[in-house]
Amino acid sequence: MIVLISSCGEKIEPAKTEYKKGEIPDQESWNTTVTFSDSGLVKAILRAGHISVYNAKGYTLIDSNAVVDFFKKSENVSKLSGKKGKIFDATKDIEVYDSVVFSSKDGSILKTEKLYWHNDSQKVTSDVFVSITTPKEHIEGIGFESDQNLNNYTIYKVTGTFSK
Repeated sequence: MIVLISSCGEKIEPAKTEYKKGEIPDQESWNTTVTFSDSGLVKAILRAGHISVYNAKGYTLIDSNAVVDFFKKSENVSKLSGKKGKIFDATKDIEVYDSVVFSSKDGSILKTEKLYWHNDSQKVTSDVFVSITTPKEHIEGIGFESDQNLNNYTIYKVTGTFSK
């Protein structure tokens, strides 16, 4: 008994996918910890669920929760968290966005949708709506600048209530 099977038709070639340089990450990491230090002193520690490094674009994306602890002379002075973020390779500045909360050890809490940490000046800034609650006041506004301890801050276009 002989069985002969034949078919007609075009050969199907696999789909060709071309990626431009920088569109796919050069590196990926899950459950990552990144330490920022200067002269042997820890300035900040970032923890993230997932990061993607894009060398050609010069940044690292955080797409699965970011938590940054800030330190001054080895003491944890504040914490920044958000759902997503970006680390700029050249400056080591950090941008955190989507449900951002920035809290200090004295109980002050800032909430916004976008916050930047500037590595060189150790300052945090935002150019969008912010809400800050301290033990003595609640202030809202658009635009914000502070030291990373959340002690000396300026809020622009202010509204809110406070007591002396």
